Amino acid sequence: MDLGAFNDLPTALGFAPPKGPKINGVQLLSHLGTLPDFPTDFQIKRGNTWNYEGVTITEISWDVGWGPRTQAYLLTPEGVTTPLPGALFLHSHDDVKEFGKEKLVAGGTELPEHLQWVKRDHYGNQAPANELAKRGFAVLAFDAFMWGSRRFPEELMPNRLKEVLGSDDYELLSVMHESMSLSKYLSLFGATLAGLLNFDDLVALAVAHTLPEISDSISAVGLSGGGCRAIYLHATTTSDQLRATVCVGAMATYESMLDSHVAPHSWMFFPHDLASVSDWPGVAIIGAPKPLYVQYCGNDQLFTPVGMKKADEIISKHYALETAEYRGDFYPVKHSFTADMQKDAFDWMKSHG
Repeated sequence: MDLGAFNDLPTALGFAPPKGPKINGVQLLSHLGTLPDFPTDFQIKRGNTWNYEGVTITEISWDVGWGPRTQAYLLTPEGVTTPLPGALFLHSHDDVKEFGKEKLVAGGTELPEHLQWVKRDHYGNQAPANELAKRGFAVLAFDAFMWGSRRFPEELMPNRLKEVLGSDDYELLSVMHESMSLSKYLSLFGATLAGLLNFDDLVALAVAHTLPEISDSISAVGLSGGGCRAIYLHATTTSDQLRATVCVGAMATYESMLDSHVAPHSWMFFPHDLASVSDWPGVAIIGAPKPLYVQYCGNDQLFTPVGMKKADEIISKHYALETAEYRGDFYPVKHSFTADMQKDAFDWMKSHG
């Protein structure tokens, strides 16, 4: 990020890119801020079940302990009744808050026509949760904090935002609400967006472990904001909780992001003071020795090639030191999770199921 005459500010603040992870998962949580108490009763409810093109879809909801109930879809191969390897499919950010899980699923509530670009441009015109279920997984696709069933409704958006933007478009308002209002509000309580999103994902993981359709082996996969969430989940869980992780289009060094790529990213990448103790690939390393697969979009408009390659080198080096499994692949595509990338990711996940 070019600060002009203030380019010496990071140095004045004593910032120097960390050379490796200096924290563990417990310490990482302290940088993710104040968190609510973890729920002891998820109050899981099941809704309708139906079949769609070889996949059985079940509506599930649970109580996080604060805010609206989380709405989710559980997808399994049609006709299979025995427990299957589980997968948390973490939806992307996309600057689209009205919908979350629907970005990943076909056969449930469909995205409206003006938002179909999300599946087309970011997911290879596929419903990736359905594709993963067809591979023999029980897939849990759910709304994260700020999205879908857990979004902030338009009537709660400050009028000042509408005045400044000159618009009442919900998607535009909700994105600005995230950065201009909600992040300020949370900072007063020592909380962060990254922390609350990770909290939601940890609850979803705990819920998944209670479902009879899912075996003890659960992986996580996500693109972009979902990939960012997958890395936090990777770093804040044990091998008993999470078997393996796939991060797509969400890995580069902090130095490369701060140079020129701050604006495109959500606050979830930047919890308070994290860069003073760990680089972003350092957060991924915390999760070792759990298997990790990172897919890099070689023409990603949100990350620099240098920053992605450096991150790949850092993770590869540290995983090798722990004799742990890491795979990093570069694809000649823009920011997306294409059909070919999905095939590689799902094959890898299958080998760890």
